[in-house]
Amino acid sequence: MTGVRPWRTASGTFAQDTATVAQWLAAHRATVESSTVWSPCSPGDLLSALPRQLPTDVCDLNAMLGELEQFVMPGLVRWDAPGWFAWFPSNGHPHSLLGDLLGAALGQQGMLWMSSPACTEVEIRTLEWLRQAIGLPERFAEGGRGGGVIQDTASSAVLSCLVAARDRSTDGRAREEGMHAVGRLTVYASDQSHSSVLKAVHLAGIGRAQFRAVPVDEHQAMEAAAFRDMVEADIANGCTPVFCCATVGTTASGAFDPVIDIAKACTDYGLWLHVDAAWAGTAALCETFRAPIMAGADHADSWCFNPHKWMGVNFDCSCLWLADRRPLINAMSITPEYLRNDPTESGEVVDYRDWHVQLGRRFRALKLWLLLRCTGVQALGAMVEHHVELATWLAMQVQDSDAFELAAPRSLGLVCLRHVNGDDATQLALDTINADGRFAATHCRLHDQLAIRIAIGTLDVEHAHVEALWSLLSASSPS
Repeated sequence: MTGVRPWRTASGTFAQDTATVAQWLAAHRATVESSTVWSPCSPGDLLSALPRQLPTDVCDLNAMLGELEQFVMPGLVRWDAPGWFAWFPSNGHPHSLLGDLLGAALGQQGMLWMSSPACTEVEIRTLEWLRQAIGLPERFAEGGRGGGVIQDTASSAVLSCLVAARDRSTDGRAREEGMHAVGRLTVYASDQSHSSVLKAVHLAGIGRAQFRAVPVDEHQAMEAAAFRDMVEADIANGCTPVFCCATVGTTASGAFDPVIDIAKACTDYGLWLHVDAAWAGTAALCETFRAPIMAGADHADSWCFNPHKWMGVNFDCSCLWLADRRPLINAMSITPEYLRNDPTESGEVVDYRDWHVQLGRRFRALKLWLLLRCTGVQALGAMVEHHVELATWLAMQVQDSDAFELAAPRSLGLVCLRHVNGDDATQLALDTINADGRFAATHCRLHDQLAIRIAIGTLDVEHAHVEALWSLLSASSPS
């Protein structure tokens, strides 16, 4: 077979196509203020529009962008909108996007140091820079027993750490012989913790019946005394407590568990302490907010936050640090013959395949590197301060209102509010927000009452957007 290979793209065409896509992306980002935040689609709309059979004709890039506009764009939700206050932010700073583009173009598969020394060592060093930037204790630093690794999400991080804790507490018997050989293991988190903890208990083979949801106090934070009592009761009943997840910034209300007190019980009874600061961890870039976020971190076995939430790294990028990486590597490492190599056998390199569930891994560190170097910690910290100032203003309006009240204390950029007339009026207010087109908000239940969550944290949000949201709420409130 001779002649042109139809599967190859000429370098000149690639350069032109890259420029075309860059222009399209810039134009798309410019529509952030004018687009409706929620997608107008009904279930099945896009499936009905897309042909069921694979088209046999091949189109050029411009035609493909036309199909993108026709089929994909109607189904987009504008997480980047300044009026996005739903769930938590999922920002994509331009510098991070460029880093992701570079990582994709370089085409590295970083499962082993040997498969990509750059992918491995840039990640090691970038995670150390970020550790320093947020003030995470030295016990997690590069060069010691611990270190950092990029996971896809905090859900994967908690699963990986739970498996490590399970095997550490059973001296590897759970791994080698199965759960039947080790008896009943127990896992603890507050009843406000993320659902990923319960999912991890299931996936790790421990069993959902062995998960203990620790009650919370009036501020939605774990009751440390109740946690200790539950551990002691389980030991008395023949169970083996192995793992506790403390949350710094719960999903519903942004509550901070008392990590220092939780750590004391974990130390006394030999539990692995994992700290999940998925959302709130970004605020540690500011010294103003760092102390409560890092409280107790010097006693944790693992600590995690998601730069792909508030910090501006585009999805996905979750950073996990270990005080001692050996239990995780012991739990995750399987080395078939085709992965054996001299650098690994020497023990002088990091093979990140042993730090999480998946074998293959892409060059995520580049987008974190570009954001830290081209935007900088100082600018990112100023962004956090700006968002907290906006949330503080909104919370003050709620406190001064006759129609609304705070459902929980403001936590950094998160404000939870409800209507004083109860759940029906609160639901009406939430529906008003989401029907407006400019804004998106979600809900939670606190003290068995419906609450509206306003999570402020997008790159482009300004005071005018928060003021417009409050004006909408105030005008629509039933008398």
